This record gives sequence, structure tokens and C-alpha cells, in this order.
Amino acid sequence: MPVSIFAMLLFAICTWLGAGMVEVVMRDFATQVGMRTWVFIAVPGLLSMLISLVLYRNAADRIRSVAESMTRALLVGILTWLAVTAMISFMWCPGYRVLRCSSDVLLVTGIVGGGPLLAAALVAGFLVGLILKRRVGWLTYEAPPPRRIEESVHAE
Repeated sequence: MPVSIFAMLLFAICTWLGAGMVEVVMRDFATQVGMRTWVFIAVPGLLSMLISLVLYRNAADRIRSVAESMTRALLVGILTWLAVTAMISFMWCPGYRVLRCSSDVLLVTGIVGGGPLLAAALVAGFLVGLILKRRVGWLTYEAPPPRRIEESVHAE
């Protein structure tokens, strides 16, 4: 399994655990906008999967220490928080006061959900950093070499 796929799965699990800590608040938001609660809780995990997949691409070559993995994890947490806030603002804020409402949503989600989301991202980044440092056998650390055209023609 490539490191980026492992990081993606680990970030999703940790983010869902973090979202579960503030499930009551997320349930209230979901009720107010008329969305199912499980969808509203699934979205942060799916967003963190996407962001971590992009940021941890070629991680085995680019990340050399746990601290570098933690800084990428911090970026995953911040970008996930901003994306979730944008989703909540889009669904919850009326059109005539979008900016004021969006700033309120940023503040509320930062206070209530920012802590668990950031902690989840940092835990996932720490674990990915340790895995990269230890070089376990069940992960692939290098991309397979590209196949030449002649090899693919003769193989068929």
C-alpha cells in the first residue's frame, strides 16, 4: 500500500473520531440546515482524505522527519477546517449577510470543532511520520518505475 493511501485512511479515521467528539454541535448544525447528521459528520473525514492524499503524495521522498509530517498534518487540519466552514456557511448563511455570517461560522467552528479537528490531524501526522521514519514492510515507499512502450506492446 502506498504511503499516501495509508495517510489518507489514517487522517479520515482520526478526523471522524475528532468529529465524533463534537457530534452534538454538528447534529445541531445539520438539523438547522436540513441535512442528515451522518452526512454532515462524514464530510470532514472525506475532505481530510482528499487534502491528505494531495499533501502526502510522494511523502516517502519528501518527508524526512516526524516534524515535517506534523507540519503537513497541521496544514491538512487547517484546510479541512476552512473547507468545512465554507460548507457550513454555504448551507446555513442567508444571502444578504454572507460575510458577517461566515465570520461567525469561522469563529464558532474554530472554538468548538477546531480543537478536536486539530488534535486528530496532529495525531495522524505523528503516526504517519513515525511510519515513514521506521520504514515498515507493509507499505510501499517508492513509486513503481514507468513502463516503457516496448514492454507494454510485447506483453499483450
